[in-house]
Amino acid sequence: MSNPLTWGIIGCGDVVAKKSGPAIMQAGNSRIAGVMRREPQKAEPFTRVHGISLCTDDPKAILHHPEIDIVYVATPPSSHRDYVIAAAAAGKHVLVEKPMGLSAAEDDEMIAACASAGVELFVAYYRRFHPHVLQMKELIAGGHIGEPVFAQIDYSQVPGPNTAWGGGWRVQPEVSGGGLFVDVVSHRIDAMVSLLGAPERVEGLKHSFLPQSVVEDVVALAVGFAGGTLCSISGDFVSKRPADRFMIVGTEGVIDSERLDGHAFTIRTGGREEVLAFDAFPAPHLGLVRHIEQVLRDGAANACSGVDGRWTDWILDRALGRR
Repeated sequence: MSNPLTWGIIGCGDVVAKKSGPAIMQAGNSRIAGVMRREPQKAEPFTRVHGISLCTDDPKAILHHPEIDIVYVATPPSSHRDYVIAAAAAGKHVLVEKPMGLSAAEDDEMIAACASAGVELFVAYYRRFHPHVLQMKELIAGGHIGEPVFAQIDYSQVPGPNTAWGGGWRVQPEVSGGGLFVDVVSHRIDAMVSLLGAPERVEGLKHSFLPQSVVEDVVALAVGFAGGTLCSISGDFVSKRPADRFMIVGTEGVIDSERLDGHAFTIRTGGREEVLAFDAFPAPHLGLVRHIEQVLRDGAANACSGVDGRWTDWILDRALGRR
């Protein structure tokens, strides 16, 4: 593919306008041919700024656009499966927002549809392409902390307008697949899977402290990975304690990020301690979009495939009792 990768977007909301859309425009070998939103007038500021000619409320105009190579499904999770399957049937590659589906069973349908159509399926877990996470992966693979034996994700978000009583569709389990744990902590779970490999078993507990909540407010789970590493994962959306810790402990050292989105971590080995800090991308999805370009333009292996994304839903199914 010598021409720029041409994108069509279904679901042009805030994530597209503030994160993924700018990343596509800045990646270097991509352009956006059209966007779809149920209320297209709300997408017009984005299309006007970026010179996008097609702004529609009809998803078929995106799915069957002759110039579009890849469809980005950026709707809430309840509609991911249908749009991904429709895009595959139209012969388009697909990037689907996270979490991939409402369950791993839905993910299986999407994976099968894209495989049958011969198109690539990507999942928008962009943190696995952030420079500090890639550096963690390189250090672990190089044996710098020995064999990973324990890991931890500790995420806590101070209650605010996006909490269980005011988080919109993100706290409607029939639309999002769960609460804010699913929406936010899924990113951290995927990053851990990218570092430690496939999970084998999950034990989870959840609780709703808020009487008006229909989703989990606090979650604690343990994941056992195929290599033997055990990982504790906690999510807290009730207390006033902010946290975003991400840690991997090995037989010879520790990788520890007190704030994963701070783009830095500490490595401790052999009595030595070093802090590694990295520049953040100007748009969070930039590393992901550049990877997609490499896969579709240059034939690189897909490192954020549907099979990869399914593992997080597999964990969430077992942790939260999803069916």
